[in-house]
Formats: sequence, C-alpha cells, structure tokens
Amino acid sequence: MNRERAETFLRLLAESELRDPARLPLSAPPLTDAPFVTLPVALRRAAWTLTTVGALDQETADGILADLELAVAARNRPEPPTAGVIGSAGGVWPAGPAGSRRFAGAKLMMPSGRQARREPAPRPSPAGSGQSGPDRYVPVGVMILFHDETVSGELDLMSYAHTASGARLVAVWQIRNPLGSRRDGPPPVEAFTVTDDQGNPYDLLFSTNGRPEWTCDLGLHPDPPADIRWLEVTAPGEQAVRVDLDRRAEICAPEVSDAGLSVGEHLLNRIAERLLLAAAEFPAQPIAGAHASMAVGLGAVIAALEATEMLPAGSPVPGRLAALCASLRVRGHGIAATPAPELPEPWISLLSHYHRRKPDTARAGDGFAGVAAALPELDGVRLVLLGLHNCDGGTWVDALALGGLPGQQHGPPGVDMAFPLSVWVRDDAGRWHVARPSVWFDPGGEAALTLRLTPPLTRSPAWIEVLAAGQSAEVRVTLPLCWGY
Repeated sequence: MNRERAETFLRLLAESELRDPARLPLSAPPLTDAPFVTLPVALRRAAWTLTTVGALDQETADGILADLELAVAARNRPEPPTAGVIGSAGGVWPAGPAGSRRFAGAKLMMPSGRQARREPAPRPSPAGSGQSGPDRYVPVGVMILFHDETVSGELDLMSYAHTASGARLVAVWQIRNPLGSRRDGPPPVEAFTVTDDQGNPYDLLFSTNGRPEWTCDLGLHPDPPADIRWLEVTAPGEQAVRVDLDRRAEICAPEVSDAGLSVGEHLLNRIAERLLLAAAEFPAQPIAGAHASMAVGLGAVIAALEATEMLPAGSPVPGRLAALCASLRVRGHGIAATPAPELPEPWISLLSHYHRRKPDTARAGDGFAGVAAALPELDGVRLVLLGLHNCDGGTWVDALALGGLPGQQHGPPGVDMAFPLSVWVRDDAGRWHVARPSVWFDPGGEAALTLRLTPPLTRSPAWIEVLAAGQSAEVRVTLPLCWGY
C-alpha cells in the first residue's frame, strides 16, 4: 500500500476534473444565488475506494473533495474574491482579476507538515475466546405448535447455540387468528414451560435482534450447563416436545483453500457481486437506471487501486468485471481492461438466471431446515450457519459472525464492506445463489446475521454447498438438509 501515491492520485484526478468546466455542473437551489457543485461520480468513487481499502484517511479525502467544490464555486462567482480562497484542507486557491479563469488551473495543495493519518482500528478477537469451554452448535429441526382461545401458530426451532453471550434457540414463527389468517406479533413464549434433562427450568427470552419479523432468538434464562442433553418444551394447549441436543451435525469436513487475493481484487469481486445481485433481483427488465449507475466510475476505481499498488499488474479481475458489464449491457463503466473470455462459475449461474428473464418462476413453499455448521475463521471473522428457511417467496440463512463487525458501511456502488466475506450457496440442482447480509445486530464481538439468497430457492434441496471467501482464503462445505413444513 502506498499512502502518499493514494493522496497524489486523488489530487491529480481532482485537478483534471477542475480543468474541464463541462464535467463539473453547477446548480443553484431556489431562493439562493449560491452555486452547488455536483462532483463527478468517478471522482467520488475513487475517493471511496481509497478510504475503503485504507490507503487514505476519510479526513484527507473529504478535504480534497471539499477544496474542489470550493474552487469550482469560486471560479464561477460573478465577482471572485480579491484575496486567496482558503480550502477546507488548508490549500490556497489563488485569486485573479475580475472575470479571469485562473481557478481552472489551480493546484490542489496541502500545507507541508500535514501528515495526520487515522489507521483502521484493529479488529477485536472473536467472541468466545475467553470461555472455559468451546462453543456449542446443534441442529434441531423441531416444530412446536401452540394455541389458545385467541391465537394459534407454530414455532420452528432450527438450531441451538451456546456461546460466550449465552444459550439460545434460533427459530422462525407464524401466528394465525381463529379464522386462520396470519397476524402480527411475537409468539406467546412467556406461557411456554422449558426444562432440561436435569430438571432445571428456564424462561424463554424473545428477541429478533433486528432480523426479519418472522425470525427470532429464544434466549434461555438462566444460562444452562454446557453439557445438557435435551430440553422439553411445553406450549399452551399442546403436549410436551423433546428437543434433542445430543445430535451431531452430519456435515463433511470443510475444505479450506488459499484465495491469494489482493485488497483491490477482493473489493472488485464484491462490486461484481453487487452488479449480479441487482440483475438477479430484476430479471424481467434490462439492468438500467439506478442499477446501471453502479458501474459508472469503475475505471477510476481500478486506476486508484493500481496507483496505490493495491491491485497487482496483470490481475484477471478487471477483465472479468469488464466482461460482466458487457454481459449485462452496461456502458459508461470506463474499464480499460480487455473483457475476460471466462467468468467464475457462480457469476455465470446468476447471469443465466438474469438472461432467462423468468420472474414468475415458482418459489419454494414455506419451510425450514435445521442447520448448525461453524466455518473456519476467514479474515478475522468466523461464520456459523444456524438455519435456513423459505418464507413469503424469499430464502434466508440465519447465522452468527464471531469476531465483531462494525456498523453497516454502504458505499457508492451499494457495497457494504463492513461484512468482509463473500458468501455463495449452490443447491443440489447446481444453481448458485449469492447470500447477502440484509441486517445484523452486533452487541460486541458476536453479530446475529440474516443472509438473503438471490435468487431464492425454487424447491427445497436435499443439500447445499456453501462457499465463503475472504481476501486470504476461502472455505467450502456441504450441508445435508432435513426440511420441516
């Protein structure tokens, strides 16, 4: 990483934009005479790229963009100031005689000695590292029915997890009124009785943790012993149901391989996934408008990564991104690389879904599958899969991310780099689905995630293959599924 070249690159790019007034349109809001500058997309995305990969701190990038806005506004004022205009980052824009255009050749300067940098905060160690024993994850796959005079419904238990933050059952639920129609509201878990194999009673603590309204965690209070073998759950109006916690997850050993990606290649792959996601979400129409705008400025993004040595020479990723844009008929991306002749298999699968243009394909019926699989750590995060379910035409994977995640950080192309992993799911028919975090709740070192599959499942597969990739490595694991309906 070359931080000095990162700042120089962004300043030179801003200067090139400054020399071309046609590329910096001005507009004035109603009731004011103050001009507003619309910065070029390529410049803003180059700045986002450099801050995202840590080559440039946010304060410096914001200062460069603010100086450019000030210079353009001053250049177009009817009466330019007689003294120099001081930029937000300390740069001085020279004044000129009335009517002159000296601002067009102004330099983006920063006073010597300004070397303040803000390094990225270190990622906290994974949750559970201070526990006396290992975390425990058990697939469940049990349906709990309940009813009383006013409501009836079901609570589908997908998995049991016991970590440093406590024990919980991960579940989905549905509630119906006496007429059989769905109704809002949580299940009446306060009326459930729960005991373990040693006769200890527990309360169930309901929480969605920011997930979709039909997914929840049921915390056990007090915290149970680490070695309990089963729980017995009795719901209102129903017989007791035993939940076996001695089950072993029947999964193949995960395969870990070296990804060997640079920071820039990993970022470009995430941008490609976002383009594929937009195409797959709207298969009935060309990728245009707001979705096509995601590709604008990609040439500047790649140039910024190359200038800061974050993208190796001869990398195949820019060519793949160019080929993807060509397949989606997206123009204006500015990528100079020759389109690659081949694309990764998951990309081809989603492109096929897009080109088939079958938005009315039948979706899988509502159902759930018990899953419990802890993947090896990737880039400081350990992903734990705790359930899969279909609901209202969508497919969701519930998971934990151990290691701590920052708040969501949506970038200009719609990429959230706060979640550092790329996750794909292949069903037993060979179709790939991209799994993107929709929401998460991180109380500190342990984030509850909901990953939405795009496109959703069209049937309930007997197994799935999960591919999770970080910058340094990737892991594959095959999970058998036992569905409940």
